[in-house]
Amino acid sequence: MTIWKKTKHPGVRYKESRTRRYKGRAERYYSVRYRRNGKSVEEGLGWESSGGINPNYCARLRGEIVSNIRAGRGHQSLKDRREEEEAIRDAKQREKQAQKRDKTSFDVLAQHYLDWSRNNKKSWKQDETRYRLHIKPSLGAMPIKDITSWPIERLKQDLKAKGKAPQTVLHCLALVRAMFYKAPLWNLHQGSNPVREATKEHKKFLTIPDASRLEFFSHEQASALLKELRTRNLQLHDMAFLSLYTGMRAGEIFKLQWADINLEHGIITILDPKNDETARVFLAPQVKDMLQKRRPDRVKSHSFVFTDSQGRKLKEVSNTFDRTIQKLKFNEGVTDRRRRFVFHTLRPTFASWLAMQGTSIFEIKDLMRHKR
Repeated sequence: MTIWKKTKHPGVRYKESRTRRYKGRAERYYSVRYRRNGKSVEEGLGWESSGGINPNYCARLRGEIVSNIRAGRGHQSLKDRREEEEAIRDAKQREKQAQKRDKTSFDVLAQHYLDWSRNNKKSWKQDETRYRLHIKPSLGAMPIKDITSWPIERLKQDLKAKGKAPQTVLHCLALVRAMFYKAPLWNLHQGSNPVREATKEHKKFLTIPDASRLEFFSHEQASALLKELRTRNLQLHDMAFLSLYTGMRAGEIFKLQWADINLEHGIITILDPKNDETARVFLAPQVKDMLQKRRPDRVKSHSFVFTDSQGRKLKEVSNTFDRTIQKLKFNEGVTDRRRRFVFHTLRPTFASWLAMQGTSIFEIKDLMRHKR
Protein backbone atom coordinates (compact mmCIF):
# COMPACT_ATOMS: atom_id res chain seq x y z
CA MET A 1 0.00 0.00 0.00
CA THR A 2 1.34 3.44 -1.00
CA ILE A 3 1.79 5.81 1.92
CA TRP A 4 1.61 9.52 1.03
CA LYS A 5 3.13 12.07 3.38
CA LYS A 6 2.20 15.73 3.68
CA THR A 7 4.63 18.64 3.46
CA LYS A 8 4.34 22.04 5.14
CA HIS A 9 2.96 23.36 1.83
CA PRO A 10 -0.81 22.99 1.25
CA GLY A 11 -1.66 20.57 -1.53
CA VAL A 12 1.91 19.20 -1.87
CA ARG A 13 2.70 15.66 -0.79
CA TYR A 14 5.14 12.87 -1.55
CA LYS A 15 5.71 9.14 -1.35
CA GLU A 16 9.02 7.38 -0.67
CA SER A 17 10.54 4.71 -2.87
CA ARG A 18 11.37 1.34 -1.44
CA THR A 19 14.26 0.83 -3.86
CA ARG A 20 15.53 4.24 -5.02
CA ARG A 21 17.98 6.23 -2.89
CA TYR A 22 18.73 9.94 -3.07
CA LYS A 23 21.22 11.84 -0.88
CA GLY A 24 21.47 9.01 1.64
CA ARG A 25 17.74 8.40 2.11
CA ALA A 26 14.71 7.01 0.26
CA GLU A 27 13.96 9.11 -2.81
CA ARG A 28 10.72 11.07 -2.82
CA TYR A 29 8.11 11.35 -5.57
CA TYR A 30 6.13 14.62 -5.37
CA SER A 31 2.62 15.45 -6.48
CA VAL A 32 0.27 18.42 -6.15
CA ARG A 33 -3.47 18.53 -5.44
CA TYR A 34 -6.01 21.27 -6.18
CA ARG A 35 -9.66 21.72 -7.10
CA ARG A 36 -10.95 22.62 -10.55
CA ASN A 37 -14.56 22.78 -11.68
CA GLY A 38 -15.59 21.48 -8.27
CA LYS A 39 -13.47 18.34 -8.57
CA SER A 40 -10.27 17.31 -6.82
CA VAL A 41 -7.32 16.93 -9.19
CA GLU A 42 -3.91 15.39 -8.43
CA GLU A 43 -0.91 15.47 -10.77
CA GLY A 44 2.55 14.02 -10.29
CA LEU A 45 5.66 16.17 -10.83
CA GLY A 46 8.28 13.43 -10.56
CA TRP A 47 11.22 12.14 -8.55
CA GLU A 48 13.67 14.40 -6.78
CA SER A 49 16.55 13.15 -8.92
CA SER A 50 14.79 14.52 -12.05
CA GLY A 51 16.31 17.88 -11.11
CA GLY A 52 14.99 20.75 -9.05
CA ILE A 53 11.87 18.96 -7.81
CA ASN A 54 11.38 19.79 -4.14
CA PRO A 55 8.52 21.00 -1.91
CA ASN A 56 9.16 24.70 -2.64
CA TYR A 57 9.17 24.13 -6.42
CA CYS A 58 6.00 22.06 -6.23
CA ALA A 59 4.27 24.72 -4.11
CA ARG A 60 5.17 27.43 -6.60
CA LEU A 61 3.74 25.47 -9.55
CA ARG A 62 0.58 24.66 -7.59
CA GLY A 63 0.19 28.33 -6.72
CA GLU A 64 0.37 29.29 -10.42
CA ILE A 65 -2.30 26.72 -11.33
CA VAL A 66 -4.66 27.73 -8.52
CA SER A 67 -4.22 31.43 -9.36
CA ASN A 68 -4.94 30.79 -13.05
CA ILE A 69 -8.04 28.72 -12.22
CA ARG A 70 -9.43 31.57 -10.13
CA ALA A 71 -8.64 34.15 -12.80
CA GLY A 72 -9.76 31.93 -15.69
CA ARG A 73 -6.55 32.36 -17.67
CA GLY A 74 -3.32 30.57 -18.65
CA HIS A 75 -2.44 26.97 -17.84
CA GLN A 76 -4.82 25.40 -15.34
CA SER A 77 -3.04 22.07 -14.91
CA LEU A 78 0.47 20.63 -15.11
CA LYS A 79 -0.56 19.07 -18.42
CA ASP A 80 -1.52 22.50 -19.78
CA ARG A 81 1.78 23.92 -18.52
CA ARG A 82 3.81 21.17 -20.19
CA GLU A 83 1.94 21.71 -23.47
CA GLU A 84 2.65 25.46 -23.29
CA GLU A 85 6.34 24.81 -22.66
CA GLU A 86 6.46 22.32 -25.53
CA ALA A 87 4.75 24.83 -27.83
CA ILE A 88 7.30 27.49 -26.85
CA ARG A 89 10.19 25.08 -27.49
CA ASP A 90 8.73 24.14 -30.88
CA ALA A 91 8.30 27.79 -31.81
CA LYS A 92 11.91 28.56 -30.86
CA GLN A 93 13.10 25.54 -32.85
CA ARG A 94 11.11 26.64 -35.89
CA GLU A 95 12.51 30.15 -35.56
CA LYS A 96 16.03 28.74 -35.31
CA GLN A 97 15.46 26.62 -38.42
CA ALA A 98 13.99 29.62 -40.27
CA GLN A 99 17.02 31.73 -39.38
CA LYS A 100 19.27 28.94 -40.59
CA ARG A 101 17.29 28.70 -43.83
CA ASP A 102 17.57 32.45 -44.29
CA LYS A 103 21.35 32.10 -44.36
CA THR A 104 21.46 28.95 -46.48
CA SER A 105 23.01 29.52 -49.90
CA PHE A 106 21.60 28.17 -53.14
CA ASP A 107 24.73 26.03 -53.47
CA VAL A 108 23.55 23.94 -50.49
CA LEU A 109 20.27 23.24 -52.27
CA ALA A 110 22.12 22.48 -55.50
CA GLN A 111 24.37 19.91 -53.79
CA HIS A 112 21.34 18.20 -52.24
CA TYR A 113 19.73 18.04 -55.67
CA LEU A 114 22.86 16.78 -57.44
CA ASP A 115 23.25 14.02 -54.84
CA TRP A 116 19.65 13.03 -55.54
CA SER A 117 20.23 13.31 -59.29
CA ARG A 118 23.18 10.88 -59.21
CA ASN A 119 20.94 8.18 -57.79
CA ASN A 120 17.79 8.89 -59.78
CA LYS A 121 18.60 10.39 -63.19
CA LYS A 122 20.51 9.11 -66.17
CA SER A 123 21.34 12.70 -67.09
CA TRP A 124 23.00 13.51 -63.73
CA LYS A 125 26.33 14.33 -65.37
CA GLN A 126 24.65 16.98 -67.53
CA ASP A 127 23.01 18.40 -64.39
CA GLU A 128 26.40 18.67 -62.67
CA THR A 129 28.04 20.30 -65.70
CA ARG A 130 25.23 22.83 -66.22
CA TYR A 131 25.23 23.80 -62.57
CA ARG A 132 29.02 24.11 -62.30
CA LEU A 133 29.57 26.05 -65.53
CA HIS A 134 26.41 28.10 -65.98
CA ILE A 135 24.35 28.36 -62.78
CA LYS A 136 26.73 28.37 -59.83
CA PRO A 137 28.66 31.51 -60.89
CA SER A 138 25.42 33.52 -60.79
CA LEU A 139 23.32 31.93 -58.03
CA GLY A 140 25.60 29.65 -55.98
CA ALA A 141 26.51 32.11 -53.21
CA MET A 142 23.08 33.77 -52.96
CA PRO A 143 20.83 32.96 -49.97
CA ILE A 144 17.95 30.83 -51.20
CA LYS A 145 15.41 33.25 -49.72
CA ASP A 146 16.82 36.10 -51.84
CA ILE A 147 16.33 34.29 -55.15
CA THR A 148 13.20 35.72 -56.72
CA SER A 149 12.14 35.99 -60.33
CA TRP A 150 14.57 38.87 -60.85
CA PRO A 151 17.83 36.88 -60.27
CA ILE A 152 16.36 34.16 -62.48
CA GLU A 153 15.73 36.71 -65.23
CA ARG A 154 19.27 38.01 -64.78
CA LEU A 155 20.64 34.45 -65.09
CA LYS A 156 18.80 34.02 -68.37
CA GLN A 157 20.12 37.33 -69.73
CA ASP A 158 23.69 36.55 -68.62
CA LEU A 159 23.66 33.19 -70.38
CA LYS A 160 22.30 34.75 -73.55
CA ALA A 161 24.95 37.51 -73.37
CA LYS A 162 27.66 34.82 -73.16
CA GLY A 163 26.38 33.38 -76.43
CA LYS A 164 24.94 30.18 -74.96
CA ALA A 165 22.57 28.29 -77.21
CA PRO A 166 18.86 28.81 -76.48
CA GLN A 167 18.52 25.12 -75.63
CA THR A 168 21.35 25.42 -73.09
CA VAL A 169 19.62 28.41 -71.48
CA LEU A 170 16.36 26.47 -71.30
CA HIS A 171 18.07 23.45 -69.73
CA CYS A 172 19.67 25.65 -67.06
CA LEU A 173 16.41 27.37 -66.15
CA ALA A 174 14.61 24.03 -66.03
CA LEU A 175 17.33 22.68 -63.72
CA VAL A 176 16.94 25.62 -61.30
CA ARG A 177 13.18 25.09 -61.35
CA ALA A 178 13.62 21.39 -60.54
CA MET A 179 15.94 22.24 -57.64
CA PHE A 180 13.38 24.59 -56.09
CA TYR A 181 10.62 22.01 -56.50
CA LYS A 182 12.72 19.56 -54.46
CA ALA A 183 13.75 22.12 -51.80
CA PRO A 184 10.76 21.52 -49.43
CA LEU A 185 11.71 17.84 -49.17
CA TRP A 186 15.00 18.86 -47.55
CA ASN A 187 13.42 21.68 -45.52
CA LEU A 188 15.54 24.25 -47.35
CA HIS A 189 12.81 26.43 -48.84
CA GLN A 190 9.09 26.73 -48.23
CA GLY A 191 8.29 29.67 -50.50
CA SER A 192 7.27 29.86 -54.14
CA ASN A 193 9.40 28.61 -57.02
CA PRO A 194 11.08 31.69 -58.58
CA VAL A 195 11.27 30.13 -62.04
CA ARG A 196 7.54 29.45 -61.91
CA GLU A 197 6.96 33.03 -60.77
CA ALA A 198 9.05 34.33 -63.67
CA THR A 199 6.93 32.23 -66.03
CA LYS A 200 3.75 33.76 -64.56
CA GLU A 201 5.13 37.26 -65.16
CA HIS A 202 6.32 36.45 -68.68
CA LYS A 203 4.40 33.64 -70.32
CA LYS A 204 7.17 33.08 -72.88
CA PHE A 205 9.95 33.06 -70.28
CA LEU A 206 10.75 29.39 -70.93
CA THR A 207 10.07 29.61 -74.64
CA ILE A 208 13.13 29.46 -76.88
CA PRO A 209 13.52 30.29 -80.56
CA ASP A 210 13.20 27.41 -82.98
CA ALA A 211 16.70 25.90 -83.12
CA SER A 212 15.92 23.31 -85.79
CA ARG A 213 18.62 22.99 -88.41
CA LEU A 214 17.33 24.43 -91.68
CA GLU A 215 20.20 23.24 -93.85
CA PHE A 216 21.69 19.90 -94.83
CA PHE A 217 24.79 18.96 -96.77
CA SER A 218 24.43 18.32 -100.48
CA HIS A 219 26.22 15.24 -101.77
CA GLU A 220 28.90 17.49 -103.25
CA GLN A 221 29.39 19.37 -99.97
CA ALA A 222 29.52 16.15 -97.93
CA SER A 223 32.08 14.68 -100.34
CA ALA A 224 34.27 17.79 -100.10
CA LEU A 225 33.95 17.83 -96.30
CA LEU A 226 34.92 14.18 -95.89
CA LYS A 227 37.82 14.54 -98.29
CA GLU A 228 39.22 17.50 -96.36
CA LEU A 229 38.65 15.85 -92.97
CA ARG A 230 40.52 12.73 -94.12
CA THR A 231 43.63 14.80 -94.73
CA ARG A 232 43.35 16.68 -91.44
CA ASN A 233 42.07 14.17 -88.87
CA LEU A 234 41.20 10.58 -89.82
CA GLN A 235 39.30 9.89 -86.59
CA LEU A 236 37.16 13.00 -87.09
CA HIS A 237 36.54 11.90 -90.67
CA ASP A 238 35.29 8.51 -89.46
CA MET A 239 33.04 10.11 -86.84
CA ALA A 240 31.51 12.41 -89.46
CA PHE A 241 31.17 9.48 -91.87
CA LEU A 242 29.36 7.44 -89.19
CA SER A 243 26.94 10.27 -88.37
CA LEU A 244 26.29 11.02 -92.03
CA TYR A 245 25.30 7.44 -92.88
CA THR A 246 23.57 6.41 -89.64
CA GLY A 247 22.14 9.65 -88.20
CA MET A 248 23.94 9.05 -84.91
CA ARG A 249 24.31 12.01 -82.58
CA ALA A 250 27.74 13.20 -81.44
CA GLY A 251 27.02 12.09 -77.85
CA GLU A 252 26.08 8.60 -79.06
CA ILE A 253 29.30 8.40 -81.07
CA PHE A 254 31.37 9.50 -78.05
CA LYS A 255 29.88 6.65 -75.94
CA LEU A 256 30.23 4.00 -78.66
CA GLN A 257 32.24 0.94 -77.58
CA TRP A 258 33.38 -2.02 -79.64
CA ALA A 259 31.06 -4.20 -77.55
CA ASP A 260 28.16 -2.23 -79.07
CA ILE A 261 29.12 -3.12 -82.64
CA ASN A 262 28.25 -6.41 -84.33
CA LEU A 263 30.19 -6.26 -87.58
CA GLU A 264 29.11 -9.74 -88.61
CA HIS A 265 25.45 -8.70 -88.73
CA GLY A 266 26.08 -5.00 -89.42
CA ILE A 267 24.33 -3.64 -86.30
CA ILE A 268 25.21 -0.99 -83.72
CA THR A 269 23.37 -1.07 -80.40
CA ILE A 270 22.94 2.38 -78.87
CA LEU A 271 22.64 2.16 -75.10
CA ASP A 272 20.94 4.97 -73.17
CA PRO A 273 20.34 7.29 -76.14
CA LYS A 274 18.71 10.71 -75.86
CA ASN A 275 15.18 9.30 -75.71
CA ASP A 276 16.23 6.68 -73.09
CA GLU A 277 15.18 3.76 -75.29
CA THR A 278 17.93 1.35 -76.37
CA ALA A 279 18.08 1.37 -80.16
CA ARG A 280 19.72 -0.50 -83.03
CA VAL A 281 21.33 1.07 -86.05
CA PHE A 282 21.82 -0.92 -89.24
CA LEU A 283 25.11 -0.32 -91.03
CA ALA A 284 25.41 0.43 -94.71
CA PRO A 285 28.22 -1.55 -96.40
CA GLN A 286 30.52 1.50 -96.57
CA VAL A 287 30.08 2.17 -92.84
CA LYS A 288 30.72 -1.47 -91.97
CA ASP A 289 33.87 -1.36 -94.08
CA MET A 290 35.07 1.83 -92.33
CA LEU A 291 34.58 0.28 -88.88
CA GLN A 292 36.36 -2.93 -89.89
CA LYS A 293 39.38 -0.86 -90.91
CA ARG A 294 39.28 1.05 -87.60
CA ARG A 295 39.03 -2.04 -85.41
CA PRO A 296 42.45 -3.03 -84.00
CA ASP A 297 43.58 -6.65 -84.19
CA ARG A 298 43.48 -6.83 -80.42
CA VAL A 299 40.79 -4.80 -78.80
CA LYS A 300 39.05 -4.87 -75.44
CA SER A 301 35.31 -5.21 -75.97
CA HIS A 302 34.51 -2.31 -73.65
CA SER A 303 37.07 0.10 -75.08
CA PHE A 304 35.77 3.18 -76.88
CA VAL A 305 35.78 3.28 -80.67
CA PHE A 306 36.80 6.94 -80.72
CA THR A 307 39.10 8.35 -78.03
CA ASP A 308 41.19 11.38 -77.17
CA SER A 309 44.99 11.39 -77.27
CA GLN A 310 45.07 9.71 -73.84
CA GLY A 311 42.78 6.87 -74.91
CA ARG A 312 39.84 8.28 -72.94
CA LYS A 313 36.23 8.86 -73.96
CA LEU A 314 35.72 11.97 -76.07
CA LYS A 315 33.81 14.89 -74.57
CA GLU A 316 33.44 17.16 -77.60
CA VAL A 317 33.89 17.32 -81.34
CA SER A 318 37.34 18.55 -82.33
CA ASN A 319 37.39 22.20 -83.46
CA THR A 320 39.08 20.88 -86.59
CA PHE A 321 35.56 20.31 -87.86
CA ASP A 322 34.66 24.00 -87.62
CA ARG A 323 37.98 25.03 -89.14
CA THR A 324 37.33 22.68 -92.05
CA ILE A 325 33.84 24.15 -92.56
CA GLN A 326 35.43 27.60 -92.50
CA LYS A 327 38.05 26.63 -95.08
CA LEU A 328 35.35 25.25 -97.37
CA LYS A 329 33.37 28.53 -96.85
CA PHE A 330 30.13 26.67 -96.20
CA ASN A 331 29.07 29.29 -93.61
CA GLU A 332 30.31 32.36 -95.42
CA GLY A 333 27.80 35.18 -95.05
CA VAL A 334 25.42 33.08 -92.91
CA THR A 335 24.12 34.94 -89.83
CA ASP A 336 21.18 32.74 -88.79
CA ARG A 337 22.65 30.04 -86.56
CA ARG A 338 19.99 27.60 -87.73
CA ARG A 339 21.44 27.78 -91.23
CA ARG A 340 25.07 27.31 -90.17
CA PHE A 341 26.80 24.02 -90.94
CA VAL A 342 28.00 22.23 -87.80
CA PHE A 343 28.68 18.62 -86.84
CA HIS A 344 25.03 18.12 -85.92
CA THR A 345 24.04 19.04 -89.50
CA LEU A 346 25.21 15.54 -90.47
CA ARG A 347 22.23 14.00 -88.68
CA PRO A 348 19.46 15.92 -90.53
CA THR A 349 21.46 15.36 -93.71
CA PHE A 350 21.06 11.62 -93.20
CA ALA A 351 17.27 12.11 -92.91
CA SER A 352 17.10 14.50 -95.86
CA TRP A 353 18.97 12.13 -98.17
CA LEU A 354 16.59 9.33 -97.21
CA ALA A 355 13.60 11.53 -98.07
CA MET A 356 15.14 12.45 -101.41
CA GLN A 357 15.47 8.73 -102.16
CA GLY A 358 11.74 8.24 -101.56
CA THR A 359 11.91 6.70 -98.08
CA SER A 360 8.60 7.10 -96.25
CA ILE A 361 8.32 9.54 -93.37
CA PHE A 362 7.50 6.63 -91.02
CA GLU A 363 10.67 4.75 -91.97
CA ILE A 364 12.73 7.92 -91.54
CA LYS A 365 11.17 8.47 -88.11
CA ASP A 366 12.23 4.96 -87.05
CA LEU A 367 15.72 5.30 -88.50
CA MET A 368 16.18 8.66 -86.76
CA ARG A 369 14.87 7.08 -83.51
CA HIS A 370 12.34 9.84 -82.91
CA LYS A 371 9.65 9.17 -80.32
CA ARG A 372 7.16 11.26 -82.22
